[in-house]
Amino acid sequence: MRILMISDTIEFSGAEESVVTLAKSLCENKNIKLRLCSTRFIDNRMERLSFEDSHVINRKRPLSIEELYSTLLNPIILARNLRHCLDVADDFRPDVVHSGIFISVLPSIIIAKRLKVPVIEHIHDYRVLSLTDLPFLEGAVSQLSYSQELKYCLKKVELYKAIFAVGFRRLFHSLYNQCDLLIAVSNFVKRSLSPYLKPPIEVLYNAVDIENEGRSREKKRDKVSIVYSGRLSSAKGFPLFLRAFDLLLKSGIDMEIHITGMGELEPLAHHFAEAYKKNVQFHGFLPRNELYDLIMSSHVTVHPSLWPEPCPLSVIKSVKLGTTAIASNRGGLPELLPPKYLFNPKQKDLRNKLFKFFRNPDEFPPSLAVDTSPESIANRLVDIYRLLTYGV
Repeated sequence: MRILMISDTIEFSGAEESVVTLAKSLCENKNIKLRLCSTRFIDNRMERLSFEDSHVINRKRPLSIEELYSTLLNPIILARNLRHCLDVADDFRPDVVHSGIFISVLPSIIIAKRLKVPVIEHIHDYRVLSLTDLPFLEGAVSQLSYSQELKYCLKKVELYKAIFAVGFRRLFHSLYNQCDLLIAVSNFVKRSLSPYLKPPIEVLYNAVDIENEGRSREKKRDKVSIVYSGRLSSAKGFPLFLRAFDLLLKSGIDMEIHITGMGELEPLAHHFAEAYKKNVQFHGFLPRNELYDLIMSSHVTVHPSLWPEPCPLSVIKSVKLGTTAIASNRGGLPELLPPKYLFNPKQKDLRNKLFKFFRNPDEFPPSLAVDTSPESIANRLVDIYRLLTYGV
């Protein structure tokens, strides 16, 4: 069976990484021949994959979701990417087209109709309802009116870009409804989007494979060490993280705080590290091996998201690396972690959860509530492909 998987870009966030992990796992199935069609920015660090066919965009990798979509929806870039995908499809002749992330549904639908094959859309977030995270920072997901959507977009981009973005988002919503099947990365995503989408929705959690990554398992540091790793944004709760740890450090608790990642709030990270030089390190972007070593040697990772996280890789990775993860109770996070590892994303609740961990860390061993192995998820996906293609 020949699978054409199309992704917005090869390396940006957890969604892109999960697509690549899933593609790698599918390639290990002797009955699957896969081609990954995507884009790269000039400063992407990931080595090219043997099954990858990516078009290079002559720009640096964006720092925010809004900047990413502003780039990918540029008419010239969009047209070039679409032409590239069509050329790859004509050469590869797939049996199924699998759209990995939001914008890739456009070339996927065109190719599927042209070749008369089934098309699947993988839903990693809520972009089908809004291109910005802002409407969902209270944890709920709902469809916006045109004026509401435009208002939120204007908080991030200029007027002409906001109008363009709202129009394109609504176009993509209609494209989702032309798919044969949708795959959501958590039950929360399925429940949240089902009222607004017509195709059937299956649930497959994000696949995470960290075997052979990093160096040897690191010994835990002598001093209690905490890691924040991910996009530095309000949606991810980074300001909440800083406020909570500002109070903890002022109370005299001796700890190490490590902040890694990129994003629009990098200046806040630099300022916080400068204010607490003895306790805080801002690492910026870390290569995967270095990040994994840091997580393995730390005691706990904190994931204080305000928006309803669909299925964050950072939580899954932490646990698989042997480090406890505590997280907000938003979105799909309660599906990944047992209840005692969750907190309401408020400063006081995060601080209280950390106090409980500091007092008795043995009560909080690394724990996941679901299976996220690439093999099992890929096997389920192959069954879906067969059902769509052969009806069995």
